[in-house]
Amino acid sequence: MGKTERPGSTTSIGLSVTLPCEARYLPILRQLAERTADHLGYRTTHRNDVVGAIEQAVLRVFEPGGTAYTHVELRLAAGGRDMQVRIRYLGASAPRDGATIIEQLLSRSGPDGVPLDRLRRSMRTVVLGRGPDGDGDFCELTRALPEVSRESAP
Repeated sequence: MGKTERPGSTTSIGLSVTLPCEARYLPILRQLAERTADHLGYRTTHRNDVVGAIEQAVLRVFEPGGTAYTHVELRLAAGGRDMQVRIRYLGASAPRDGATIIEQLLSRSGPDGVPLDRLRRSMRTVVLGRGPDGDGDFCELTRALPEVSRESAP
């Protein structure tokens, strides 16, 4: 972002990255989430909520021996009044019935509580599901964009 640009001045943005489910790639996802949130004008607390939600949605997938997922695709988009986050978990064979693998992982309690609860506290909407024709499980998150006039004030 140049010195003359105001945070939150962009009305639309779209970014997508697909990475292997290996812990060494977590910093890349975190940096992408942080920089996108900064660019969109989120203040520190709200930026940390967004980044933390994205981390919660992928962290267990990156644990050694965590799941059968091989790749994660992260799409960040903003337009209108919301930031949209779509995470696709790729490579695992999906069970025909019942909860998806990611639903099970995010519903399991850990040292920081239940990840799905944190997602619901941090984001406006949380949708988990399975893509059509077995194209991966997904997690969709939305959060209201900061108001440019309020959030970009010094």
